[in-house]
Amino acid sequence: MAIQIAKELNISGPFNIQFMARENEIKVIECNLRASRTFPFISKTFDFNFIDLATKIMLRKHVKRVPFNIADLDYVGCKVPMFSFSRLQGADPKVGVEMASTGEVACFGRNQYEAFLKVCRSSKVECPPA
Repeated sequence: MAIQIAKELNISGPFNIQFMARENEIKVIECNLRASRTFPFISKTFDFNFIDLATKIMLRKHVKRVPFNIADLDYVGCKVPMFSFSRLQGADPKVGVEMASTGEVACFGRNQYEAFLKVCRSSKVECPPA
């Protein structure tokens, strides 16, 4: 879906797109022509400078397609928002449409469970029971 949207909007550089899925229906809730904070995390995950690649693309320089396969990685990356409700005195601690994120935590693990457990511990989010 993201590739189709990028083609239709003639986007050649990085963009931030957010989807919402509910009851097997997917909707786009945001599409911004900017690199999100996820961009450096993805570069680190794949050990590849996507920022350099995006800059070349935006300058209309010729670039070769870079093949990536998630299955080639022997680790999993996970990133979650970090909320500082104690710094937002009087704020409603329920997360709604307007998120008051004050940071993020990113961790790597041998599998999705280990990576998720690490971000929960690091962000002080209560982990779900096993």
